[in-house]
Amino acid sequence: MSGRHDVRRGRWRCPLLALALVLLIAPGNGPATAQVARSIGTVSELVGDCRVSRAGQTAAQPLEVGTELYEGDRLSTAEDARLKVEFVDGSVVQLGGSTELALDWFLHAPEEQTQNVVLRASAGILRVIVELVLPLSAYAVETPTAAASVRGTDWILEAAPGATAIVALDGAVAVRNVDDAVPGEVVLGPGEGVTVEAGSPPPAPSVWGDARRESFIARTAVP
Repeated sequence: MSGRHDVRRGRWRCPLLALALVLLIAPGNGPATAQVARSIGTVSELVGDCRVSRAGQTAAQPLEVGTELYEGDRLSTAEDARLKVEFVDGSVVQLGGSTELALDWFLHAPEEQTQNVVLRASAGILRVIVELVLPLSAYAVETPTAAASVRGTDWILEAAPGATAIVALDGAVAVRNVDDAVPGEVVLGPGEGVTVEAGSPPPAPSVWGDARRESFIARTAVP
């Protein structure tokens, strides 16, 4: 998809995006901006054993409703657990069981008209609901085999060994292999899905049947 921003660390393709980040951390904006961690989201609902791993901690800590989350946190859910997180930019992520998700990169700066997020799902299934309204915006979820990015939509992905399945419930989702050396990108519309395998470009999207789509929705629902 032309004009897509690659927002992974160290790979800024948009000079204005890089400038916005510099402005955010410049000394003139005050020491608190660079030194004090800001919460990027909150646990709004959970069922079962859900945990967070943080830099400097020797063990994962249990989550509870109201726990604040920060950039760099790594979330995990037990096999029968569910977790719902509401982020400060208005996006919502719902994790199903046996899911691991890193809050890899989170920049929400409405004063700079900038919103950029990268989440990294190493395993499991999750649903993402997001609407991007700022001019310089990008929202991406990466797995070991695929990268999905949107302007605003509702979609679910499942990261399994060697492959990632993605279905769009609303809006449009651009999907490519996470390896930049593998060419090709497809755009999913509502109801369409695709499975991206390691080392291969995404195939043409197909319309998922009701049973498979509803199964993904049920597995990420938080009772």
